[in-house]
This record gives sequence, structure tokens and C-alpha cells, in this order.
Amino acid sequence: MIDIVGGFNLIFEWFGQHMSTMLLIGGFFAGFYFIYWFFKGKQEEGEETPTLMKIMTYLGVLIGIILLGGGVNAWPKQGMAPYDYHWFTCVLAIIVGIALVLRPIKDIPWAALVGVIVGGFVVFISATYLKVITDGFASILGIDPYWILIITFLIIFLIVFLAFKMIEGIGKLLGAALSSRPASLIIMIICATEAILIYITGQSLGLLLFG
Repeated sequence: MIDIVGGFNLIFEWFGQHMSTMLLIGGFFAGFYFIYWFFKGKQEEGEETPTLMKIMTYLGVLIGIILLGGGVNAWPKQGMAPYDYHWFTCVLAIIVGIALVLRPIKDIPWAALVGVIVGGFVVFISATYLKVITDGFASILGIDPYWILIITFLIIFLIVFLAFKMIEGIGKLLGAALSSRPASLIIMIICATEAILIYITGQSLGLLLFG
């Protein structure tokens, strides 16, 4: 497990050292939604999403994860070689990463999905490792142990569902906003500007905007 975590850390560290390149790639993926519909026109209601758009969207999730990992990895090393990045670069990478990751998952019912997974996991633990306790409660209440498992699942599901419902709503709102055509264009322009400035001058757009 430690080796796996260490491997991911090395990967994100490498991408953190090449943040400007990743921003250029991430900006293209973020702006592809705008570029595609600029040339192809607006998608009609009920029309199936084109295959190319689906491929770019899900590839964008991978790029988003890389940007997130690289941005987080580079954040505590600002100004240190070989990073030497302004805080604006790290924040931009994280925001673009979030935008790319949220785009395809904004319509997934995460609250219900997480509720089912957690509820199922608790029931599995109760039916295996805590079977004695489960059977004990069933004997006290005079009911079949399966009813204890069903009730446990429903209670856990409800608690997790309600807890994640608000988070799901925020995620959908952010996903819809960040994946809109205007937002796609803005993100693409900012990423391209930031990457070009770093390549040519070694300076961040953040220095011009915030000093």
C-alpha cells in the first residue's frame, strides 16, 4: 500500500514540475466543449451527445485528476526548484482539475450511490464479523436476523443519503457552471495565457493581476 501511494506521489510530483504544460493541455480539454459547439452548433434538446465529445469528456477526467494531484503537490513547494511556481498557477491547476472531474459526474446521483455502498458495507460487516451481536439483537427483539440487517441498511442509507445530498447539490451546481460554454472559453483562455507567460517569461499571470 505504501509503495502504491509513493508511486502516485512520484507521478503527481513529476506533473507538478511540468504544470505549465499540463495547464495548456487542461485548458484545451476544458475549452473543447466551447470549440466543438462553436463549429458544430448548439446541441438540440434530446439529441444524443456525440461520441467524440464523450471521449474528450472522460479523457478530461484523467487530465483533471493529474492537474489536481500536480497542483496540490506543487502548492507547498512554491518558489522551490524545479517548481518555482506562483500560487496562482497552483490554484488555477486545482480549479481546472475540479472542473474537468466534475463535468461528467455532475448528473450522477452520488448521495444515493454512496448511501447504498456504505449501507451495504455496514450490513456485510454486521452479517460476518458482528454476526454474534446481530443475532443477539434479533433474539432480544424476537425477530429474524435478516430484519436487523434490513433495518440497519435502511438507517445507514438514510443517514448517509441526507448527509451527502447537500454536497451532491453543490457538486452539481459547480459542475454545471464550470462546464458551461462561457466558462469553458474563459478557462481555456486563462490556461493558455498562463502557460504561454510561464514558457516565455517564467512569470505567472497572477503576478500581473495580484502583484
